[in-house]
Amino acid sequence: MPDTLIFIGVAQQYGFRAEAAHAALKHIREQLQDHAVGASRFYLFRTAGGGVGAGTTEATPTRMRTLLAFVSADAALAFAQQYGLSAAPRLLTLSLPQLLAVLVQRPTIKALLIATEHDGVSADGLPDGVRIERATLLAQLATTENLLL
Repeated sequence: MPDTLIFIGVAQQYGFRAEAAHAALKHIREQLQDHAVGASRFYLFRTAGGGVGAGTTEATPTRMRTLLAFVSADAALAFAQQYGLSAAPRLLTLSLPQLLAVLVQRPTIKALLIATEHDGVSADGLPDGVRIERATLLAQLATTENLLL
């Protein structure tokens, strides 16, 4: 199954039309191109203790998280090692549609942050980059949905 269909399928499971998901994906790809992010695969590190970014084992996690993705494996590992996030981080590779599907599916992930190698670090300790808020993505899917009716 092509990666694009993964995001479209998830969006449909959440009540959005395929056309709305396709339009949202196209818009986000254009946004990434505007910021010179041309990668088709992104790298995330998994830390010990759970999912990406050390997920919790609680039945209903309350801590909001940011999904942090990098354009290269080296950048992901360097960030993890520099900030002591794990003694031996493991990499996970996902496409943009897969990342957006995760963002839609997991309400405890408030945003996707795609960092590039040349970006600095902001005051909150996260790298600078292109930030896609979950609420904004859902609103875009809903707005596009309404325009298509």
